[in-house]
Parts: sequence; structure tokens; C-alpha cells
Amino acid sequence: MDPSSPPFLLAKLTPLHSEQLLQGLNVLRQHQELCDVVLRVGEAKIHAHKVVLASISPYFKAMFTGNLSEKENAEVEFQCVDEAALQAIVEYAYTGTVFISQDTVESLLPAANLLQVKLVLKECCAFLESQLDPGNCIGIWRFAETYGCHELYLAASKFICQNFEDVCQTEEFLELTHSELDEIVSNDCLNVVTEETVFYALEAWVKYDVQERQKYLAQLLHCVRLPLLSVKFLTRLYEANHLIRDDHTCKHLLNEALKYHFMPEHRLSHQSMLLTRPRCAPKVLCAVGGKAGLFACLESMERYDPSKNSWETVASMADKRINFGVGVMLGFIFVVGGHNGVSHLSSIERYDPHQNQWTVCRPMKEPRTGVGAAVIDNQLYVVGGHSGSSYLNTVQRYEPISDSWLDSAGMLYCRCNFGLTAL
Repeated sequence: MDPSSPPFLLAKLTPLHSEQLLQGLNVLRQHQELCDVVLRVGEAKIHAHKVVLASISPYFKAMFTGNLSEKENAEVEFQCVDEAALQAIVEYAYTGTVFISQDTVESLLPAANLLQVKLVLKECCAFLESQLDPGNCIGIWRFAETYGCHELYLAASKFICQNFEDVCQTEEFLELTHSELDEIVSNDCLNVVTEETVFYALEAWVKYDVQERQKYLAQLLHCVRLPLLSVKFLTRLYEANHLIRDDHTCKHLLNEALKYHFMPEHRLSHQSMLLTRPRCAPKVLCAVGGKAGLFACLESMERYDPSKNSWETVASMADKRINFGVGVMLGFIFVVGGHNGVSHLSSIERYDPHQNQWTVCRPMKEPRTGVGAAVIDNQLYVVGGHSGSSYLNTVQRYEPISDSWLDSAGMLYCRCNFGLTAL
């Protein structure tokens, strides 16, 4: 260093400087000094600095820097903003703090949303999410949808589904519109022990204003997974429930549900599959077939439940299999091809977890061992493998509703024992 150079110090005091700057600006505002805009709500007038407001709000920035008349005006009138909410947002601009309570949030959130003050809006949403309970979750759900608060809307929707058995006992639930109720009870994540809860909730909603709401019963009954109800319950509804008995469409839906129990061939119809998906189905791991030791092939299947940390043996396949393909679609497990220890297989089997049984389906056109299988759009693609005499590049597509096979474009090369996935 040159000894003749004057000494200097560069002090980095950014947090202290920022705090001092805000405090200084706030003092100027409180004394109405150097203020260049007045925000008027009714008879109330709020003095502020345009540059401060524009720094925290794209709404104010556009107002004061664009081609709007407010750019030159010293006074701006607001007609759709609550006075206390606007005052709170101006305070936030100068202090970085805002007071949120049950009394203020309903006016503060719409104001923050309109003025595009994102941090205040985020804090309002977080506050409402922390206040969710069975008695207010539907109101918060509607509120979030009205103001486009997507994350709060999802949180409230999740809360409604998780606590449905309590929520459906509230006054808010009975005051739902039919379209809102349809959206809720259609949700796959509705947390109910039995579909009876869903039916009784719909029935209570209809009876709350039966003259006006009875016309929606059939539409809403479509949302109940009727085939998951017992034969006894379905029969009792058919015989004793006058709301059901007097509606032709409702009776038809019950008939279809009874067919599911008494006529297994109807279970693969598209409608039956939609109506038998369990709510909040637990995720389990299935181990199917394979080898026990050096030579023994297995037809058995075991199921692991992570929530219980336990394995259980379930129904066995019709055929022993190794080196087969497997896919999951429409709530069923499909296993295809493979080898049974003696010969290559062209057969395919379907496992129904609700009935705990396997069904043999229409076989492939040729046997395949070491095959690849993947599901796209509820169709099972079976690719390559070995037929017992040659390696294959052919691809077949299985359509479960019609229980039929179609040829698809073949691979460029023959392959066996390879990896395959749908993306």
C-alpha cells in the first residue's frame, strides 16, 4: 500500500441502513412531509409516497408510472377496498409488518390480492390455513377460490376430504350448492371408512331442502361408489328409501351396483371400474410369482402393507410363472407371459384386489418369456421376449374392456430380459 494514500473504510451496514431508511420514510409519512399522494376511501385520507407504494405493489407501480390519469393526480380514490385494509397495507409498505386476525383477514386478503402485495397475500393465506376446522373449511375453500388463492384452495380442499365425516355434519356442508357437493364427493381422496357415509351425507343435503334438491339426487348418486356397498345395504335402499324408490335413474344405478355383486362378468365395464376405485386406497407392494430356490416356480403372491409393516399371502395365480411381464391398470394387476418351469406361456391373468381373486384373460397370439410390459392410456403393451424358438421384436397391445389383443409397430431389434417403462 502506498504510505501516501489516505486511509479509508468501506463499512457494510446494509441491514442497519435499510431499517433506518424505512423508519425515516415512515416518520415523513406520519408527519405528512414530502408525501405526493393521498389515498382516499370514503371520507378517510391516507397520505403516502408514490415511490414507496410502487416498490411493494405492481398495481401501484402501474398506476404511478403508466399512462393512467392517477400518474399526475395528487389524490386517488378507492371504492372497492376496505379502509382499514388499505391503511394496513400502507403501514406494511413502511414497516414490513402487518397485523392479521380473524377480524381483519377477510378484508385484508381481498385488498392485498387487488393491490398485488404478494407477501401480505401469502401471510393471509397462511393464517387462514392455520385456522382450518370442520366448521369453517368450506367457507375458506370458497373464499380461496373467489380470490384465486390456489395453494389455500388446495389446502382447504384437502382438509375437507381428510375430515369429511366431521365436515358433513356442519351447517356449511348443508348449504353447499349441488355443483360444489358434486366436486367434493367425487374426490378419490375422500377419507371415509365406508361409502355409506357418503350416501348419508348426500341424503342429509337433499333433505335440507327436499323440494329444490331432489332433482339433483340421481346426479349426485353417480358420485357414490355404489358397488362398494353391501348387498344388504343396497337392497334396503331399494325397498325402503322413498327418495330412491321414486326416481327411475336412482333405481337404475342401484340395479347396476347389484349386478356388480351378482354378475362378475360386468366388473370389467368402464363404468364399474370407475365406481369401484376405493377412496384413499392404501399403497401396497405386491410380490408375484418368481422362483423359490433353484428349480421351484411359484404361483403365489404376497402383499406388503407399509402402514402395518407386515406381509400377507393373498390369492395365487392359476399358473406358476417366472420372467413374466406385469402392469397395473384400472385398479387391477395384470401378469402376462413368462415360463412355468416346463414351457413358455402366452397366458395372461388379472388380479382383483377387492375380490382377492385372479381371472384368466384372453391369451396372447404367441408365448413370450423375458417380456417387457408397460401401461399407457389403460392399455397394456407387451414387447419382445423369447417365444421358445426365437427372440422377438413384435409388440402386442391388450385392451382390457374388450379382452382383446391388437398388433402394434414392432421394435427395430429383437430383445429379451430388458427394461421397459412408460413415459
